[in-house]
Amino acid sequence: MTEWYRILEPGEQLLWTGRPDYGRGFFQTVGHERYWHLGHALGIVALWAVLPFLKEDKVQDAVWFFGMVTLILLLSSVVTARFRADILGSLFYAVTDRRAVVVRKGRNIFSRMRSYVVSCPHRATYPYAIINGRPYDTLRVGSMLSEDVVQPFGFGLYHGGWNPLKLRGISPISFENIHDATGVHEAILTLAKAADGRRST
Repeated sequence: MTEWYRILEPGEQLLWTGRPDYGRGFFQTVGHERYWHLGHALGIVALWAVLPFLKEDKVQDAVWFFGMVTLILLLSSVVTARFRADILGSLFYAVTDRRAVVVRKGRNIFSRMRSYVVSCPHRATYPYAIINGRPYDTLRVGSMLSEDVVQPFGFGLYHGGWNPLKLRGISPISFENIHDATGVHEAILTLAKAADGRRST
């Protein structure tokens, strides 16, 4: 549970909170991750399918080699799924009257739990896109996070995390795999138009 009162600015009102509705479980693959696992499975099958065609004196060495490669591929799939589940399990989303917020809970270099916060203020000029996903969609607020901010280990996620030095800032963000992406999208658009109206008066 996120203590939103620590994150909200004075006078800021919390209007909606959420978390990824899919992908936090170990077997809940998202994005291109399923192709990663399928590639590993096909690689293992192809590897062992070669075994009957090898000469008898090579079989023993091949079994050891094929076993090692199989173990590496299986461990890689397990690590990928675990990493994705950990990332999505650490994300919390909020929409306030001023901005869209993503909080990622994680440990700092001293192994203490910290909340890493990124937010994007409501602006009618920002692109707000719904990215189709299975089974739930992702709502992108602003544009894609740059590679220097995004950790490159998301495997199908639109952002795998943030640089630990970026404790607070204004950044384009995404709400990954939320059930009511359309409703949240419409609410943010309404807030963005209202915010621009207040600034122009």
